[in-house]
Amino acid sequence: MSTPSNICHHQSVFHGPNFKIVSRPNGSKNKPKPTSLSVGQPIELSVKLVTINIVLGRDVMEKILDVARRDHVSLTILNASGMIKNVIVCNLPQGAPTLLIGPLTLLSLITFYLYNNQYTLHLGATPPPPFSFSIKLCTSHGQVFDGLIGGSIIVGDNVSLMVSTLKKNPIFQIYF
Repeated sequence: MSTPSNICHHQSVFHGPNFKIVSRPNGSKNKPKPTSLSVGQPIELSVKLVTINIVLGRDVMEKILDVARRDHVSLTILNASGMIKNVIVCNLPQGAPTLLIGPLTLLSLITFYLYNNQYTLHLGATPPPPFSFSIKLCTSHGQVFDGLIGGSIIVGDNVSLMVSTLKKNPIFQIYF
């Protein structure tokens, strides 16, 4: 004798005046469909945290660009500390580039640098800059200066930067 569950499994379900068979034929099973693989272009990205220490008299901007070019990486400054001897800053209230002579305490350095930035633009579009540097400094009397970097940043005492680097690695993505 058949149980109700076996009967329901082999019966068709009817809906309204036009009926439609909903059940599977006997012996059918859920079978996985074959997958096709295609290999695309390398796209894997590698992100690392790096500390850059810059000694007395060296240029911070030059060191940042040296690291990016030597290691073939894009980078972002996450944290910066130390003393600055002098720096040229733009976008101050005066509007003209201004040479600030220290000692100045480095409060923040906001930076990104795009290594080997290959982009496609429409005709007439302005390309983005490969880098941008913004700085905030404080004098020993508490006066704060900020603006865009207009030249070199010369270290007055050791400067330490925490940097996040981004590099494209040759690992292939598989498409299904």
